[in-house]
Amino acid sequence: MLLLAGCGGVHVASGPSAPGLSISATSLVFPATTAGQTSASQTVTVTNSGSASLTLATITLSDTKDYSMTSTCGATLAAGATCGLTVTFTPVADSPYTSSITVTANAPGGPWIVSLSGLGKSVVVTHTMYVFPETDGSITPIYALVNGAQTSIDLSMWALTDPTFSGDLVAACNRGVKVRVALDQTEEMSDNTPAFNQLNAVPNCSAVWANLAFDSNHQKSFVVDETLVAIMSLNLQAVAYTSTRDYAMVENDPEDIAAIEATFNEDYAAGTTAAGVAGASDFGYQPGLGDTSVMPGGDLIWSPTNSQADMLAIINNAKSTLLVEAEEMDAPNITSALVTACENHIQVHIVMTDDPIDYGPELAALQAAGCGLFLYPNLGEYSGLEFYVHAKATIADYGLPTQVVYMGSINYDIESMTENRELGMYVTDPASIQLLYKTMASDYAGKGTLD
Repeated sequence: MLLLAGCGGVHVASGPSAPGLSISATSLVFPATTAGQTSASQTVTVTNSGSASLTLATITLSDTKDYSMTSTCGATLAAGATCGLTVTFTPVADSPYTSSITVTANAPGGPWIVSLSGLGKSVVVTHTMYVFPETDGSITPIYALVNGAQTSIDLSMWALTDPTFSGDLVAACNRGVKVRVALDQTEEMSDNTPAFNQLNAVPNCSAVWANLAFDSNHQKSFVVDETLVAIMSLNLQAVAYTSTRDYAMVENDPEDIAAIEATFNEDYAAGTTAAGVAGASDFGYQPGLGDTSVMPGGDLIWSPTNSQADMLAIINNAKSTLLVEAEEMDAPNITSALVTACENHIQVHIVMTDDPIDYGPELAALQAAGCGLFLYPNLGEYSGLEFYVHAKATIADYGLPTQVVYMGSINYDIESMTENRELGMYVTDPASIQLLYKTMASDYAGKGTLD
C-alpha cells in the first residue's frame, strides 16, 4: 500500500505558492515470476500538484537485489509536471519478495512510501522429443496438447488439413479456450481454406492468413496456455502421419515461450483476417532468441533473422562429425560448407529422399567430395507408399564437448533461411539428443520404415 504520513494522496502546502506531491499508485504487485527471469515493468508517476517548484531530496529503493528501478525524475519538478519511477522484479528463488520506494521532498506530508511485492516461482524445465511416424500412425501426443488446453492456443502453421486437429481446435474454442491460428497463404491457401473458414465460424476461434511480407509462413509450432510449446518439423496433414520422418519438441522453457509468443503476436497482427483486412507488415521484427542459459546467444533459430548464419555455423564449426537429415538441399552456401567439411575429413553423413531433378547437382557435388549419402526412393511426398524424409535436423560432433544439435522447420534452402517465417531450435536436452541421434543414424543405415 502507499503509506503517507499525512492524509490523502495529494499534499499541497498552504499559501499562495507552494509545492505539492502526489504518487499515482498505492502499491505495485508483480505477478509470479520465474526465478532468474525479469518481470514486465511497472511505473509509478510522481506529480508536483502544487504551484511552486518541487525539490526531490531522495528517491530510494530498499531491495536492489530482487527489484530494480529507473527514474526520469531530476532534482526538481516544476509545478504541474510529472516524472516516472519504473520498476522490474527479478526473483532469485521460489519465494515471496517485498520492497519499497521511499520519496522525500520539500512538500508537506512526506516521506512517501510505495510498497512492492512479488512472488518468485521455480519452473523445472522439461523437454520431450517425439519421433514420427509413431507406431499408431497418428500424432497422438500432439492431439493431447490441444485437448488439454485450458486457456489459450496460438498456432503458426504452413499446412493445416488434418480434420481431427482442426476439430480439436474447434472443441477447445467451444470449451472457452481462446484459439488463434496463422496459416500460410502463399503456397497452401487452397488447402488451408477449409480450416480457415471452420475456425472463423466459431466463437473464441480466429484464423488469419499469414503476413505476405514473408515468402511463406513455413513455421510449425504452437503454444498452449502460455506454458507449453511444440516446435516441429511436422505439418498438420493426416496423409503424412504414417509415412514421413518428422520430429517435434515439446518443452516448457519460459524464455523460449515468451519469445515465441511475442513473435506470434507480431505475425498474427500482420495477418489478413477473414474480412480481407491485412495488418501492417512485420518483416523487420526481430524475434527473441530464447533461453540464453542453455545457449549463449539463445536456443531459438528464426528465419529470416538468424537462421542462415546459425545453420552455416553448425556445419563450419564441426570438428569431427556431421549427421544431417534433410528434405531439401539447394542452398549453394550450405552445399559448399558441407563439401568443405567432407574435404577437410569431417565425417559427414546425410540422409534424404532422392530427388535428382531438384537436387541432382548438389547431391553429385556432395558425393564427389566424399560425403556419405543415403537416399530413400522417391515415390512422391506424402504418397503413403514409401518412407519419406521430411525432417530437418543436424547433429554436429555427437558426444563431444563441441556437440551442437538443430531441429525445426528450416530447410537447407535459401528462401527458407532468408525469406520465410521459420522456427527451429538448438536441442540441448541429453535424452532428446540421444533419441534424435539414434533415429537419424538408423535412418542413415537404411532402416527407416513406415511403422
